[in-house]
Amino acid sequence: MNCIDRGTDPYSAQRQRRQIIWGVTLIAFGVAYLLQRDDDAAVARLWQYWPWVLVAFGINNMLPPTDGRRCVDGLSQVLFGAWFYVTMEGWWGLTFRNSWPLLIIVGGLGMVLQPLATRWFPRRQEEQS
Repeated sequence: MNCIDRGTDPYSAQRQRRQIIWGVTLIAFGVAYLLQRDDDAAVARLWQYWPWVLVAFGINNMLPPTDGRRCVDGLSQVLFGAWFYVTMEGWWGLTFRNSWPLLIIVGGLGMVLQPLATRWFPRRQEEQS
């Protein structure tokens, strides 16, 4: 018997991509720590890249097969990850203290786009029945 029945679940590809992303992320962090294990400062600097994990999962949610809610959630994850990275790096003078209103804007944008996106994307099979 096959572990994955590809004929009944159109979203198995998305679950597989999510598992691959987690696996690649763990491998990348493990290799980075292994290469930098003697330099504590270099290991600490690796944490500045954690927002890219959010971006990767957001992109995964936006790739087909998807629905409107998942696509908007993915866009929000990408924007949150970008915000975290930009503020941690201090680009354009943005810090956590002066850029938090951007999070409110992203939240509002998600609320506005969610009903619009559900019209453009087909519904999942289990939601229709």
